[in-house]
Amino acid sequence: MWMSWRAILGASLKTNSYFIRTARMPIGIAKNLNKNIFVINGISYLKNWRSDEMHPGNVRKTPELSVIVIAYNNELYIEEALESLDEQTFDDMEVVVVNDASTDRTGEIIDQFVSTRPKFRAIHLSRNSGGCSVPRNTGIANSSGRYIMFLDGDDWYAKDACELMVNAIKRTGSDFVSGQVVRTNTYEIWYHKNIYSVERTNINIREFPELIFDSLSVNKIYKRSFLEKHNLRFPEGIHYEDIVFTGKAYFLAESISIIPKPIYYWRVVEKAAVKSITNRRSEIHNFKHRLTAHRLLDQFLIDNGDSIYLLYKNNKFLRHDLKLYVNDYHKFDEEYKSQFHEYIREYLHERINKYEFAKLAEDNRIMYYLLYIDDREAFQDYLSYVQGKPTKEDRLRFNGDYYYFWSAKSPESDQKFLKIKDPKITYAIQDISLTGDMFRIKATAVMHSAARGEYSCFWGLKHKQTGTIIYAKSVDNNGFVFDLSDAELGNYLLVLFVNHMGISHERKVRASEISGFPNIQTGNHKRTISTHISPKNFVGLKLEPTKKWDKIKWMVRRRALKPHSKQQSRFFSQTAMELIRAGIRKLPIRSNWVLFESHMGKQYSDNPKYIYEELLKTDKRLTFIWSFENPDAAHVPGPAIKVKRGSLKHYYYMTRAKYWVDNQGMAHLAPKRKGQIYLQTWHGTPLKKMGIDQKNMSQGRELNRLKHQVSAWDYFITPNRYSTEIFKRAFLYQKDILETGYPRNDILVKKPEEICEKVRKYFNLSHDKRVVLFAPTFRDWNSRSFYKTFKDIQLLSGQVDDNTVILLRLHYLLAAKASQIELSENVINASLYPDIQELCLITDVLITDYSSVMFDFAVLRRPIVLYCYDLEEYLYHRGTYFDIVEHAPGPVCRTIEEVIDVLKNPEILTNYNDALNRFAQTFGGLEDGHASERVIEKVFK
Repeated sequence: MWMSWRAILGASLKTNSYFIRTARMPIGIAKNLNKNIFVINGISYLKNWRSDEMHPGNVRKTPELSVIVIAYNNELYIEEALESLDEQTFDDMEVVVVNDASTDRTGEIIDQFVSTRPKFRAIHLSRNSGGCSVPRNTGIANSSGRYIMFLDGDDWYAKDACELMVNAIKRTGSDFVSGQVVRTNTYEIWYHKNIYSVERTNINIREFPELIFDSLSVNKIYKRSFLEKHNLRFPEGIHYEDIVFTGKAYFLAESISIIPKPIYYWRVVEKAAVKSITNRRSEIHNFKHRLTAHRLLDQFLIDNGDSIYLLYKNNKFLRHDLKLYVNDYHKFDEEYKSQFHEYIREYLHERINKYEFAKLAEDNRIMYYLLYIDDREAFQDYLSYVQGKPTKEDRLRFNGDYYYFWSAKSPESDQKFLKIKDPKITYAIQDISLTGDMFRIKATAVMHSAARGEYSCFWGLKHKQTGTIIYAKSVDNNGFVFDLSDAELGNYLLVLFVNHMGISHERKVRASEISGFPNIQTGNHKRTISTHISPKNFVGLKLEPTKKWDKIKWMVRRRALKPHSKQQSRFFSQTAMELIRAGIRKLPIRSNWVLFESHMGKQYSDNPKYIYEELLKTDKRLTFIWSFENPDAAHVPGPAIKVKRGSLKHYYYMTRAKYWVDNQGMAHLAPKRKGQIYLQTWHGTPLKKMGIDQKNMSQGRELNRLKHQVSAWDYFITPNRYSTEIFKRAFLYQKDILETGYPRNDILVKKPEEICEKVRKYFNLSHDKRVVLFAPTFRDWNSRSFYKTFKDIQLLSGQVDDNTVILLRLHYLLAAKASQIELSENVINASLYPDIQELCLITDVLITDYSSVMFDFAVLRRPIVLYCYDLEEYLYHRGTYFDIVEHAPGPVCRTIEEVIDVLKNPEILTNYNDALNRFAQTFGGLEDGHASERVIEKVFK
């Protein structure tokens, strides 16, 4: 039937008042077109336009798939886009082509194409919407397939794209499925190949947050029911709508799947007559639109309870979105630059913590920090610096530990954001010649943004085998000459040496950086000298005997000097060791052997210790083995055998013991055999992010290591329900969880007086002393945090009363450092004491930051002070599972002065009794002094 004018008006209302019509054309032409188009008053309309509201009684079968094609002035490419759909291997679909009021022949080409193809339909908007949202939303409203895909008018689909996508979404049941995008220009780039490297079925953005880097909507197939359930549409009135639409889709979807197949071909047209939105970066409103899109997504994540994932979204913004504009910065005029700096500074301060720059590559970290502090001169200088151009000011500085790019607006405490690993040194070699024993070069070298008087350059030839250096002598006009008359035979590399303020830098000269590198040879009856390019593209000289027999003898002698003997010895040693290990693996498993380890062999402590000591009380006839880095220094009560971790003896016991018990992971030390049981006790309630929840842990080597460890575990101990849920997800753990409480906390419930007396005696502490335990955690990104701790300890020790003693307990990875610093009389280094649980027994007040010791100590219901001087930095680098400030068991101090004030005024701590009790109940509610017994009952049957 023909669509009535009322139905046409109704359809127009679905498109936000953009009238649905085809391009104007003479009625005579319209008569020759397919019956899908009709004309009223010179305007051609669609016949039989189908939607559920218009045709409730329509008996035509609903298509499986609707593909929405949008076009604006794509006359050169629209036909190819439509042909890619017409040639699909999947047939049960409709194609809705929405022309966004093109001013070229796009509309005419569309009409001609759809006129002979029944499954294609055309919609022409009467005025241009200025973006992709309106035409896509129009297509959604005027289509009816169970699934929806999108195609832009200058791109195309792979021939089997629709079939692959429909099959995938049906097979997985996911809310949407995403496929590989291939960017095409003169060559092809597989977009976000790391995301699409393998098939991923029924995942969630929260377990694979790297998905957020793919913000495209066009490489996906969506369930219509999913879009309708969440009223998910493209935001109108802004560009970069995909950022918002796709970002929302990721976090609204219960299930997402990925297929590693090329689906969508994205045509990159650099010099198009009408530039695409992504190619209009020279227009400042383009940048404003991108920021608007990100603000909309930011607010959605906050409102949706997913603000923790802003870190991933921000990382994508910094590494991709902002980088595009920074790359084009040199093309912008001064007015644009002024507005750019204003807009980006506002957004960075509004949404991004400066510590988010710390995980970026060096260039990005420095550039974005300079944008953050709005140092425009330094920012422009740094752009010049990375391009090897002169800077307006000499900004390369050295602070005694590292180089940094100086900014007058940056405080000294922020120098870490401006850190430069290797200063930029460039060279130019204009001429190379070789005459007799003289090797000459004409060259210049520059250490960029360093004051010229601060550094000096030297050229040398470095012998590859011996390391001997022949230095060049300077001659006139940037010339340098090497005297080779006494040089030993062998291969030499041409090296630039730069001395800057007593710091030496070495740069090997690459052949690729020399225009027309000459192949020169000279010599006499004794030796031949020739220019040479190494396999790694480094420039050098080769000095070798001229006579063939002398050359052979020299080569034999040179090979004899190479360190092959050590390598061969190591090879044969490793081979013999593997043969021995293979023999051990054939020996039977001993059912009564139990191997223990704590903190990678560094301590006799933690959950393994307390399980072991509880086993000693039972009548089980077991043989116990403990592995240590230094077995002679470890004291273990009872009949345990002590072995050196990583030794052959350790391998022997590990391979044959039925039970493994540790708190970190040791599956890499020996292959677990069938019949062996691995009890993973872990070492604390998780506050900081763990496993796959950590940044950069969703793929690659670290993820593989994690999976290898976790796959070996048979039992996993957790102290509370909160920990259970986190560990199952973060470690991808699917075997038995023992939610028993921590064995190490049994002692905190029972409080045996003999242990308390032992510890007091060990540290020579009387009962009347107030004991403050200072136990900061480890900061793997900040090697200097150790010095901050000792500075704080010095201040703290000078302010507490005479009745207070401070026990300093560093993380076990830093414990050895404490002996390097002289401590005050009222500070005792307890870092090497093997068991922190025993320290807790005699502690009156705990000062910590993000360490899991707070969860254990809360069992005692004694005061806890959180000293979080670097809270924002820590949250960025490690992240936390909950807001520690909001749920703190005691006062949260940001300065050491605040900590001192709390210790001087104990009444402050009493105000936190309710918070402490809630904290203890939440995280220690299972602790009743019998966790070890419950674990033994479950595992050692």
